Formats: sequence, structure tokens, C-alpha cells
Amino acid sequence: MFGRFFKSPASPEKVNDAVNYFFAFSLKLLKTHHPFNLSESEKYDFRHEYILTEGIDNYGVGFFSRIELESTNFTNHHFSLNASHQIQNCCKPTLDKNNPMVEEVVSYLKNII
Repeated sequence: MFGRFFKSPASPEKVNDAVNYFFAFSLKLLKTHHPFNLSESEKYDFRHEYILTEGIDNYGVGFFSRIELESTNFTNHHFSLNASHQIQNCCKPTLDKNNPMVEEVVSYLKNII
């Protein structure tokens, strides 16, 4: 409880890495069959490959697991509304940081990481 009050805000680089990972994970989920969920080994493989190919810091399992959980919920929610195309639209060809959906995710992730 006190960690939430005394926690220093995440650096802009860490938030940026979190947002990019969130949407990369969401796109990965959309390539699987519904219900969108990956096994722990698939998550580990994706996480490990993403860290290596994108050259980001390894912030630890807790950081990535939390983002994977939120991204999975986000993806399933948009799928249930028949709006998963909105996720794809804001990510192609690159992540559009001015898209309201992305701005909402940025704001949310700032509070949880």
C-alpha cells in the first residue's frame, strides 16, 4: 500500500518501452485463435525475443507479466466488442502515439508500472 504512495514515477523511456511492448503483445495475441491467451512458455519466448530484437532493458518478470495480463484483457475486451481492428489500425505501420487508444494505454501504464 505504501509503495503506491512513495513510488517514484516511471521514466519516460520505461513507459515508452511498456507501451510498445503492450501493443506488440496485443498484436501477437490477435494472431492466435480466440480466446486470446498464450501459455507461459509462449509468453516467455515472446518476451525474450522482443527484448533481444528491440534492444530494450529487461525490467524483470513482474514488469512484463503485468503488461501481458493487461494487454490480454485489453485485447479480449476489444474482441468482445468486435473492435479488435482498432488495435491493428493504431499499430500499422508503426504505433501512432497520437491515437486516443494509445494515449489511454500510456496514461494507464504510467500508473501501474
